[in-house]
Amino acid sequence: MKDKTTRFRMADIPPSRRALFVGVIGWSLAWKGVSLWRAARNGSVPWFVALLLSNTMGALDAVYLFAVDRRRPGLRRDEEAILSATGEPAQGGHGDEPRGPLGP
Repeated sequence: MKDKTTRFRMADIPPSRRALFVGVIGWSLAWKGVSLWRAARNGSVPWFVALLLSNTMGALDAVYLFAVDRRRPGLRRDEEAILSATGEPAQGGHGDEPRGPLGP
């Protein structure tokens, strides 16, 4: 008996549709990569999982990047204004903290 299942091969697709197919995959992967990276850096676990499990060709990823994760340019200026008003020195990162009884 002959197997009647058809197999999908990239060579069977016309070149114009092949380019479209590869372009859509590249578009989707680019959006997904950037949005997953940003969600991970922000520590947003629910958004990371939602973005990881969804496949919307970049639509949900764009919503996250442009609507949810908006960088506030005034936030840094507000922090600097508070530090200058209180006279408190700028906070350092973890590298500036003592590591034990003997210091860094």
